[in-house]
Formats: sequence, structure tokens, C-alpha cells
Amino acid sequence: MIKPDKDRLNYSEMLKPPAGYEVSFAIGTTYSLDLEALIGVPLALSLSEEMDDTLQKDPIYMLEGLRRSADQMVIFCEAGQIKVPQKENSLFALMEDSVFEVALENEMSFHPKIWLIKYENSDNHFLYRLLVLTRNLTFDRSWDLALAVEGEMYEEVSDKNQPLIDFIKFLTPYTMSKEKKEHIDKIINELPYIHFDSGNKYIPDFEFHPLGIEGYDSEKSGIFEDYHEKIVISPFISKEVINELGNKSLSSSKKVLITRRLELQKLTKEILKIFDVYVLKDIILEGEDAVSEDDAKLKIPQLQDIHAKFYARTKKNQHHIYIGSANSSRNAFNGNIEFLLKLQYKKYGFKLTSLLDNLFGEDDRDNPFEKIEELPKDDMEEKDDISDRLQRVIKQLVRIRSSASVQKKKDTYSLHLSFNAIPSKYSILIGPLLSEKMIFIQEETMFKDLTILELGEFYKVKVEGDGESIVRIIKIPTIGLPPERHREIYRSTIKNSYSFLQYIAFLLADDFLLSAVEQIEQKGQGALNWDLKAGNYPILYENMLQAAARAPEKLKDIDHVIQLIDDREIIPNEFYRLYETFNEAVKMVNE
Repeated sequence: MIKPDKDRLNYSEMLKPPAGYEVSFAIGTTYSLDLEALIGVPLALSLSEEMDDTLQKDPIYMLEGLRRSADQMVIFCEAGQIKVPQKENSLFALMEDSVFEVALENEMSFHPKIWLIKYENSDNHFLYRLLVLTRNLTFDRSWDLALAVEGEMYEEVSDKNQPLIDFIKFLTPYTMSKEKKEHIDKIINELPYIHFDSGNKYIPDFEFHPLGIEGYDSEKSGIFEDYHEKIVISPFISKEVINELGNKSLSSSKKVLITRRLELQKLTKEILKIFDVYVLKDIILEGEDAVSEDDAKLKIPQLQDIHAKFYARTKKNQHHIYIGSANSSRNAFNGNIEFLLKLQYKKYGFKLTSLLDNLFGEDDRDNPFEKIEELPKDDMEEKDDISDRLQRVIKQLVRIRSSASVQKKKDTYSLHLSFNAIPSKYSILIGPLLSEKMIFIQEETMFKDLTILELGEFYKVKVEGDGESIVRIIKIPTIGLPPERHREIYRSTIKNSYSFLQYIAFLLADDFLLSAVEQIEQKGQGALNWDLKAGNYPILYENMLQAAARAPEKLKDIDHVIQLIDDREIIPNEFYRLYETFNEAVKMVNE
């Protein structure tokens, strides 16, 4: 448990299909969202590959992942919590129909972190996987937890899934895509017949607890029931919640709280007497002097901290464990939308101290945590941070009704944004995500002379005030987007015959990652030669021959790409003839 040196989980491994299965549809939720992290999800879902540095070197692999799975996934996030990418990439526009923001009317936060994935094999057999995480879909390096349960379809109805069904139903109205709503509705109709299994003989039962939606609250979850022993891991806390948890104790036995050092100011001396309080050691916070590959030249430490949310309680022979998104904070249990998985743990002689021994190690040298014996001397009240105030401005903005429309003006486009009102006091700039243009926002805001690749439904918003600023992405429904926009995005990635043929070779490969590595290595050595006129294409010819004989569906993928690009300057005439030859051969065999 939380042993990064031994038990580190790979996000791609958790998402990718089991052997023999393909993703039918995936539903994800997160509080904050990083588009650069999201663009790696299709690689796991559709190509079963990890989003590593190899694939990032060439966008055609990301393009293919998106082409295959953009229609088979949705991700819901807190409105105003999409992070601005470090590098602009036109491929982000291909994810617009997969990303949906949730703005709660009470200005509370949408905070759950799950994936519900439906897989299907060639025999039309379904497998469902539910991932319950404590981390957001970002590149944050903090310590998190994840747990998966899998289920298959049976004729008998299981009432265990009703909370999960109600949670998915809550998400449906935020889906702006008719096709994706149909996918979600189908999953809702199938879930009563899906029987999930923990896969662990010591966990005979579990419960889903979506907090904040109608009919579900903290009392129903059981987190605040009395106990003999308790472990709480929460990066963010509220004094009132920790007090309530402490007051539910039936004995003076072990009670442990693990949190962040900056949260200690919210505790009291009385709480310190009830709980043994721990925080990560400074050497762990600084990543033990680890630096990322990107920051190696700058020697920027990769900071990390606790981000896991974990609750464990023991009462006599009852043992329960909770993993999910809920911090020990007022908002988490009083208005936020959260998701927790409650596990019933059964093992004779089990004690929570066994968990602590595993967590802390055998001696202090192995222990990544340090115990807090007294609170910081400069005990300060919670401050209204400037960045929090700026964030609240974005929170207000995304709750104001808005719209956008595009009009073509000769060879360029104009963009008109409309807001019913504008939050006052702070300066707010706005601009299309893929454009450098940003102007001060008004109720009616106009952009002129935009190119087709600058258009989209993602918009950068920058709020400035009190000497600070924050930038986020918001999504605004935009009408009038030119239908040929996606074609231009493909052309911006596949710019010439060389990259087109490289893409085709990738499509025909049996192993996508191996193909990516080989092509990059050959390109670096100058060994790749796609001169069709010279007849120098034996590998391509051989792969198309194999596809025609063993996997004719790959020729359909090629046809789809040809139709998307539709440019004779990019697609060589010689390739057209080669493709048509094999295509006709497949038709003759099928007839």
C-alpha cells in the first residue's frame, strides 16, 4: 500500500483491454483535466500502448489513437478546471466531442475520479471494468491510489449496481453528443445485469457510494459511523470533519491521520491528542532529487505529496476500507459530487496496525512519513488566497450562459462570443485555444481573421488581479464550425507523401509500438525510403498483401484515412493504384 518503489501503477495498463477484447465504450470522470494527459488515453484504449516518449516523438501515432477511439469515450470534468497545455497541438480539437464540463448550480465542485469501461470480444461477450481512483487525469506526481473491479453479464439482476447507475444517469444530461448519449444509455440498461467481483477472497462484498447526487450522502456511506480504530489519509482537510471523525471513536486505540504539511494549520491541539498525525518527509516531497527528462537541463525537482484519499475503520470484527475522491473536508461531504468504493474486508485476526506496519516500514529509515509531535508555532488561520479568488472568477464565468458562432469571410473566419453577464472586479481575457489572439472579454466579443485551424470549442481564459494571474480552458458550444476542419487537422499532421506512407505502414503493422520504434530508429538513421516511383516499397507491399489475406478490415482503415485527407499532393498516385489492386482482390474473394 502506497509503496511507489514497488507498487507503482501504470495508468495505461489499467485502461487497456484484456487480451482478445476491444473497447466498446469508456466513461471517465476527473476534477482537473490535462489535455496532454488525455490525448494519451486513446493510445491505451485503442492501441493498448503506453503514452511514452517514443510515441510523443511523432503525432501520427496519437492521431491514429484518436481516430480509433474518440467516438468511444467521454470524459467529464469540473467546469473551468481544464489546464492549458504547454505545447499547442491541433489534435486537441479532435477531443472536443469527448470532453464535457460539469458546472454544479450550487457552485460546489464535481470531484469524482473513475473510469467505467465496457470491453467486447469477437464473440460479442462483454466485460466491464470499474476503476476507482484518487488522482485526476493530469501529470501530477503525487502519491495516489487506484482500485479496479471487473464484472460480466448474467441473466440475474444485481441491485448492487444501482448507486453506480444513478451516478451515470447524473452525468448523462451534461453529454452534448446524441451518439454518445446513446452509448451511455445502453450501458445504463446493461449495468443491472453486470456482476462485479473484487477478485480477492478477503473482500467478499463492496458498495458504490456516489456522494452529492440525489439520494446519496455521507451518512449513507458509513464513513462517520463509530469505530475502535481508524486510519484517514487525506491531502486536504477541514477541522470540523476531522473533529467529527475523532469524536466517533469508541476507545482510545489507534487513530491515524496522514495529510499534507500545509494542512497542519487547520488542526488543533485537541485533534493532535486524538490522532497520530503524519506528513511526508521533506526528502520525499522533493522527489529525492529526482528530475523529469523534460526538466533535466533546468534541474527542476519533481515535487510530490500525498494525494490519496483513504479511510479504514475497525469495529470489533468489522473491517471497512474506502478509496475514492473524497477529502476529509466540508465540501467533500456537503455538496461536492464525489465517488467512493467501500470494501468489506474479512480476515481472521486482521488489525489496522498491520496496514500501518506496511505503510510505515520496519524502521524509521524505511518510513516515508514523519510524525507531528506539535503543531507549527506560527499557527495561522486559513487565508483567502489570491489564486483561489481568481479561480472563483472562472467558476462564476463558466456558470454564465454563453454561446459562440463562426462565419466565413473569404479565406478567413470571424468568431463571435456572447455572455449573458461578465464577472466584475478582475480583468478577464479570452481567446481560442489554438490561436495566439486573446482579448478582454465583454458580453459581446468578436475575433476576426482566424484560420480554420484556430477554430474550435476550447477557449483559453486568463484572469488577472492583485499581481497574479491564472489561465484555464473552458468549453463553449460553437455553431458554424466548418465541416472540413477535421480534414485540415489531419492534413496539418500528415503534411506530405512521406508522412502519409509512414502512417499507412503504421496502420498495417501487427504491433503498433514496435512499428513506432522501428520507424523512428530508421528515420534517425536515414534508412526509410518511401520513393514509390522507384519501386522501393517491398515492406509496404508485403504488409498490404498480408492485410488483404488475413485482416481485410485494415484496408477499410486505409480507405477512411484516404477519404479524410483527400489530397493528391499528399497521397501518391502510385499508392492509389497499389491500394485499388488489393482492394479489388479482397472484393473478388468476398464475392
